[in-house]
Amino acid sequence: MHISELAYKYRVFYWTLVAALVFGGVYAFIKIAKLEDPEIVVMQAMVVTIYPGASAEEVEEQVTNVLENEIRTIDNIALIKSTSAANTSQISVTLSFTVPEDEITQYWDVLRRKVNGAVSQLPSGCMAPMVMDDFSDVYGMFYAVRGEGFSKAELNKYANYIKKELLVVEGVKRIEVIGYQPPVVNIELVPEKLAQLGVYPVQVLMAVNSQLSPVYGGSYEQQGSSLRINVDGRVTSIDDIRNMTINGFEDDQMKLSDIANVSWGEAEPARFSMMYNGVEALGLAISMESDCNVIDVGERVEARLDELMGMIPVGVTMDKIFFQPDKVSEAIDGFMINLVESVLVVVLVLMFTMGFRSGVIIGIGLVLTVLATFPILYMLDGTLQRISLGAFIVAMGMLVDNAIVVQDGIIVDLQMKKGVRYALFNTAKKTAMPLLGATSIAVITFLPVYLSPDTAGVYVGDLFLVLCISLLLSWVFALTQVPIFSSFMLPIRKLSKAPTSPFDRPFYKKMEKLLHIMMDKKVTTVTVAAVLLGVALFGFKYVNMTFFPDFNYNQGIIEYTIPRKDVAVKDVLADMKDISDTLLQMEGIRAVTASHGMTPIRYCLVRPFNQTGDNYAEFIVEFDDFKTMKKMRSKIEDYLSEAYPDAMTRFRMYNLSIMASHTVEVEFTGPDMNVLRQLEEKAEDVMRRNPFVVQRSIQSAQDPPSKTLVAHYAEDAARAIGTSRTDISNTFLAATDGMPIGNLWKGDAAYPIYLKLRNADGSRITYLDNLPVWNMIPNIGAIDEKDVSDVVFGTQTTADLQKKVVSSVPMSQVVDGIDLAFEEAVIYHTNGHRAIEAQCDPVEWSSPSDARSYMLDEIENIELPEGYSMRWVGEYDLSKMALTNIINLLPLAAVLIVFVLVLLFNNIRKTLIVLLCLPLAAIGIVPGLLIFDQPFSFVAIVGTIGMAGMLIKNSIVLIDEIDVQMKSGVVAYDAVIKATVSRIRPVMMASLTTILGMIPLLPDPMYGALAVTVMCGLLVGTIITLVILPIIYALFFKIKQS
Repeated sequence: MHISELAYKYRVFYWTLVAALVFGGVYAFIKIAKLEDPEIVVMQAMVVTIYPGASAEEVEEQVTNVLENEIRTIDNIALIKSTSAANTSQISVTLSFTVPEDEITQYWDVLRRKVNGAVSQLPSGCMAPMVMDDFSDVYGMFYAVRGEGFSKAELNKYANYIKKELLVVEGVKRIEVIGYQPPVVNIELVPEKLAQLGVYPVQVLMAVNSQLSPVYGGSYEQQGSSLRINVDGRVTSIDDIRNMTINGFEDDQMKLSDIANVSWGEAEPARFSMMYNGVEALGLAISMESDCNVIDVGERVEARLDELMGMIPVGVTMDKIFFQPDKVSEAIDGFMINLVESVLVVVLVLMFTMGFRSGVIIGIGLVLTVLATFPILYMLDGTLQRISLGAFIVAMGMLVDNAIVVQDGIIVDLQMKKGVRYALFNTAKKTAMPLLGATSIAVITFLPVYLSPDTAGVYVGDLFLVLCISLLLSWVFALTQVPIFSSFMLPIRKLSKAPTSPFDRPFYKKMEKLLHIMMDKKVTTVTVAAVLLGVALFGFKYVNMTFFPDFNYNQGIIEYTIPRKDVAVKDVLADMKDISDTLLQMEGIRAVTASHGMTPIRYCLVRPFNQTGDNYAEFIVEFDDFKTMKKMRSKIEDYLSEAYPDAMTRFRMYNLSIMASHTVEVEFTGPDMNVLRQLEEKAEDVMRRNPFVVQRSIQSAQDPPSKTLVAHYAEDAARAIGTSRTDISNTFLAATDGMPIGNLWKGDAAYPIYLKLRNADGSRITYLDNLPVWNMIPNIGAIDEKDVSDVVFGTQTTADLQKKVVSSVPMSQVVDGIDLAFEEAVIYHTNGHRAIEAQCDPVEWSSPSDARSYMLDEIENIELPEGYSMRWVGEYDLSKMALTNIINLLPLAAVLIVFVLVLLFNNIRKTLIVLLCLPLAAIGIVPGLLIFDQPFSFVAIVGTIGMAGMLIKNSIVLIDEIDVQMKSGVVAYDAVIKATVSRIRPVMMASLTTILGMIPLLPDPMYGALAVTVMCGLLVGTIITLVILPIIYALFFKIKQS
């Protein structure tokens, strides 16, 4: 018994199953995890090593090279990029996409072992490398904590209180308070005052270290019990530091406050800070547990925040910078609206073409299919997010294709007076396998996207999962729900009394006549189609090519960078404030969050991460909506370029291409930085002559050499008086940023203590040559036999000897001058080789592909010396990777499709006919993209692949109908005509519902290109199926008019 008859026979059970699916679908929809983006495991780790006092080149040679050599021995490493700067080495390690997700942790363990094994090869004074591999966390709830009249310390106290309370909220995983640098304790010494009092910095150091160091007094045993001995008197406040006793060499004592200014201060230089709408603020970032319902977690967090705000002082506010639950909620609401719109469109179209009741039957089937998909998706640990929700909309028109075929067959059989039972089950029986094969092919076409291991493939992988489940369910409902509902909803008696065949109507007669004309001119028709295909392929070069479209967030990001050689933190902070204030005065801008030194945190998956440094600032600008942002973009860019001509400023939108700094980048690698700079400058010159490039975006990823002061160590003179390089370095440090000498602990908070040399008015000492240099280690060699003799005979005191071994000398005695020099600020590596990039972005009306193509030959013709290489990176590299992975998997999909076609037809020629018709869809796709001004992006490629599956589906049903007609005894030529005419309504209805169902996606930046591709491809595809395919069929089988 066929599945249709079985379902009809056990209708009570079927109704119960349908009811269960409805309730189960609603339940699963409520319970399923709702996210903003699919969860992607970041297959990247960072190795950070601090090497104090080393230049960029020293860091490169002594740290980065050593670690890179060890890391390269690990299997399945796709890319190693590193940054060597003064004092710091950062190495980014990216695993190959072929590494299974459950093995990533093992690879990071291997990385740690390799790095730890290389520690013995690192120079003395270098700190142990740190391996960080927690880049997958997305802090989807990002707040600004601010308050007029509150210090940062106070804001930090309240922010940490809120953090502590929110960590217990269900679904919250981790919370970070960012933008706060704890205050420091400054002990400022004035050299002249020290000289007057006869006090030396080493005495201060000894006193502070003595009071700060923990002491162990052992245990006291008494009557079988052990009591720990604790010696109190440890420093716990800044007053304790001020009151420290300093012992002089003359047995005199004084308080530290008598010889130094001890006060609270801010760390110098400021490394990271935040502003919200021009007011200093801290950031509170919250990440959520994996696979949770983001909306529910957001509601719980907001509810708890409302309670907590009543417990902190009035004036402290929490402003949302980025709130993922709101965006997910908007996406869900948009999905429901699009779902209702799509169902109404489908029902209305079918009502006008197949009747009101048929439209309702198919519409109910569509809703049941969507609802039934949710429980299966839920059981497979699927989630609702940007891609899976979009997949439902993409599938909406496709989900009714099977039902239309079955419903149309039932109506036709009833009108042809075939009998009620025969009409209900005939079409379902004869089309079950062809429809299953066609549905399977539609699913298979998306398989390469699902199997693609790169970030883009993983990101859109849920598209396949949703389509696979929903399309197969649509086949089941078409064979069961449509016949059952038709049995009591269709006006069976009225249809059975139809006086004539439905194909005797004027529309069908005209289509039949047109087919006869085309069949008489088969070669001409096919030739015209081939010419149109050639024109379309030629026009394809005018289509914009983009890897991934920008997301429709109402936020944009401004990057501000000034050359390192001109950097002054106070200037960057002043510019941050001015830019924030100016932006807030512009119409359409709601809020501006500014951060100095680095990107604040990854608060969404597509958040671009940028460089760090004192010369960098970043602005998160919130607009009224996405359209306003696009409209305001050029105005903001003009303002920034005019107001800050010396700075490099960029406006960026959220995009999946987060790995690339610029969309167009060319990288040169080789051993010598000077040669690399020459090559990069040649590439920049080419970019400046490119009309498709924004001129102000052209830059080098390599910072210019930065200014540095070099103190030439006078080794012989310095050693004679016991002064080491460390003594000189510590003196400079104390006279500039301050020398760290310990921490003041208050509870679990540590406050650094700095020893500083300053002028009497507290300003920095500017004449470095006159700095007094003290030995941190007493210079015992300064004492000779005469000194000992003088002490014995009383002509010298021990205090005199103590002064001699710790006395200071002017800086000019231990250095042979201090000169201005230039050094590399940063040295980049790619896979162990020095690298430099020339970067730019395309103008708004162009694309990265156009900009690259225009200068491709000229840049690739740049002569490279031996040992140097060039490659395109940026968006080109990312798209190449994604497309390569899909193209590599296309043969698998092609083999499976051919296998299914051969299985269905048992005929090679019929299989070839279906496949030959597919390229003709370009006749619709290319003009569609040009007319709607949409790029051929990654999602457009996905749409093209899916649209091919739809065309194959229509072709299968038509060829199957031709076979049915011929098996019933109809002459071959008439069978082709008759089968084509009988398929006009279901093919047109399937295409029309899909095309109209895509309309809600047209304005969407993410899915707009996909919608255009499917709509225009199917529009022409309908003609291909109903006109070109029958002609090619007749040519292949040499069918002529009888």
